[in-house]
Amino acid sequence: MMPKIFVDGRVFDTEYQGTRTYIHNLYKIIDNIGDFEIFLASCNPENAAGFFPGSHNIRFIPYNTVSKLRRALYELPEMMTRYRIDAAHYQYVAPPRKNCLHIVTIHDLLFKDFPGEFSLAYRMTKSAAFYLSAKSADLITTVSAYSKKAIVRHFSIPENNIHVVPNGVSNFYFEPFDKEKAALEVWEKFGFQHYILYVSRIEPRKNQLDLLKAYLDLKLYDQGKSLVFVGKTSIPVPQLKEIMQPLSEEIKRKIFFLEDISNDDLRLLYQATELFVYPSKGEGFGIPPLEAGALGIPTICSNTTAMEDFSFFGDRHIHPDITQLKASISRALAEQPSNLREISNTIRRRYGWEKAAFTMNELIWKKVGKPHPVFNTPGVSVKASPVLD
Repeated sequence: MMPKIFVDGRVFDTEYQGTRTYIHNLYKIIDNIGDFEIFLASCNPENAAGFFPGSHNIRFIPYNTVSKLRRALYELPEMMTRYRIDAAHYQYVAPPRKNCLHIVTIHDLLFKDFPGEFSLAYRMTKSAAFYLSAKSADLITTVSAYSKKAIVRHFSIPENNIHVVPNGVSNFYFEPFDKEKAALEVWEKFGFQHYILYVSRIEPRKNQLDLLKAYLDLKLYDQGKSLVFVGKTSIPVPQLKEIMQPLSEEIKRKIFFLEDISNDDLRLLYQATELFVYPSKGEGFGIPPLEAGALGIPTICSNTTAMEDFSFFGDRHIHPDITQLKASISRALAEQPSNLREISNTIRRRYGWEKAAFTMNELIWKKVGKPHPVFNTPGVSVKASPVLD
């Protein structure tokens, strides 16, 4: 009988975020390896199942309460007993009551490193919940060396107890494409062209504000360039509206804020952009610049926090202050880099989801007390698991 692994899939009930990408790609591959029976829980299991077409060993089960407190105190422990779960995988926060092994992935502790970017209430509630979950976990994973150091520093957890299972870039982003065709599709679907792109949730540390200021200071609208932000607002940035308000209608028509973009449309937006800019002040990892780089798109990326590992972006790997941002954008629009293919190949070698998934698979096997399995061939023909009532 295969070990039973529970996966908290609440990320499939909300807007796009990096944790959804993480769970989706890891367990899509772990499912194909075929060593576990996986129970993925969410409020809308039919929606979650749509992310895993043709799954082999995943059962999609519903949460019956929307109350986070009731779920943590009562529903989750009951589900572990009902399905006889061996280990449960949570993102950041695990329930206080344990009746199976707990795997906790802490993607970052940015509210500790950048307290001014988060409210006091947020910092107090997250700090306590993350700390208690990490201290009680049987297996702690994170996504970068930077985040690992932060967990050691802030929570006093031994370094050897924390395992790095990094994010990756899907093969979807390495496929060849016709840039002129992509640009035409973007124009027909969204109504803009010749644009600079930034993909990320909107919140202060993401630094959309400085990119908007740089765009306006450089008067890129006079050069026919548009500016496109993709991502929902997680933490409001009132200054964005304050800067936008007095602009002429002609300039406003060059600046776009998009939400709820499908994966196919997101890739299309990457493909057609003239320049991708990622000026975030702090990340636990930072997937979007890797996706852009994988596609061979000229990319400017912040060199802070976990993104310091992305040195392959060369002289476009910058500190995200307004001065360096403007200088780098000006250079990037004036000259086409010659190393785009090299950057893409480096990203493919370093950040594959297969490597991350096999690492997680092995870590779980060791914790559930089983001998290391002989890995099955991905894609074996087995009956897909149903959505359970």
